[in-house]
Amino acid sequence: MTQAVGKPKAGKSTETSTVLVISSHVMTGAVGNRAAAFALERLGHPVWEVPTVILPWHPGHGPSTRQTIDAALFAKSLEDLANHPDFANLGAILTGYMGSVDQVRAVTKLVDRLKAKNSDALYLCDPVMGEESGLYIAQEIAEAIRDELVPRADIITPNRFEFNWLTASKEDSNEALAKQSKKLDRPSTLITSAFPMMRNSIANLLIHAATQDSKEQALLCEHRSIPNPPSGTGDMIAALFLARKLAGQKDELALKLASSATLDVVSSSASQGYRDLEVARFADCFLHPMAMVNTRTITANPIVKKAKKYKPNSA
Repeated sequence: MTQAVGKPKAGKSTETSTVLVISSHVMTGAVGNRAAAFALERLGHPVWEVPTVILPWHPGHGPSTRQTIDAALFAKSLEDLANHPDFANLGAILTGYMGSVDQVRAVTKLVDRLKAKNSDALYLCDPVMGEESGLYIAQEIAEAIRDELVPRADIITPNRFEFNWLTASKEDSNEALAKQSKKLDRPSTLITSAFPMMRNSIANLLIHAATQDSKEQALLCEHRSIPNPPSGTGDMIAALFLARKLAGQKDELALKLASSATLDVVSSSASQGYRDLEVARFADCFLHPMAMVNTRTITANPIVKKAKKYKPNSA
């Protein structure tokens, strides 16, 4: 049933937990860190922000100077953060675009240290690596993300191309995508650009793996498509979904709120002719999204084994 998504009920006391965001940084526009951090902050979460690369603007706007953070300095900075007195109190780490294999290795150590100190902290991996035209990062970086970061994640948010690359598959239905998600064996998998069931729509597919207390559930959230949308929607919906989960929202409501808010910001930005996501101009959309979305259950079949919870080797 199609419905407008309004203000959510109050969540748990973790609503203002701090989130560490590690991704690309642009000097203008709102992609990577700028999209994710703003969305989290607008929903009340303090953000620690670490850039992996620095660009004047999104590469889709044309050539520009790219600054990749020095590997040694990047690793040392993460070590410093791990020694911060409030490090163990982080509610989550969110990672997106990675600029090198060395950065992936440094992030791996950081996630392990946080999980050792705070087993309740969440790790969301947005495996930013490509789109329908193929990988836009070096294959060795993509392989490192697949082999090191994805297995540690509580939540992964690939687009459909990235999901197919991670699972070495090429599926043509949401049911098949849900089945393939067992290969990655993550507690929550949110596939953006899934297969819509309505014409001229965009769909996000959320697969929640079975646990001792519940069966597998796959939820599809659809909404109207927006022609020529600004870049950064993947970064935004990942951050919004994480924020709602930290606030204690159930999967279906978290998916609705994240999808609705993303549609609100994208449609408002595009309709007024902005080439980037105007997160500041339409900031109220994050708190009170009103765009119409349609959510339905795709499957609810039990999985025999429980999704693995990653256990770090050392503090």
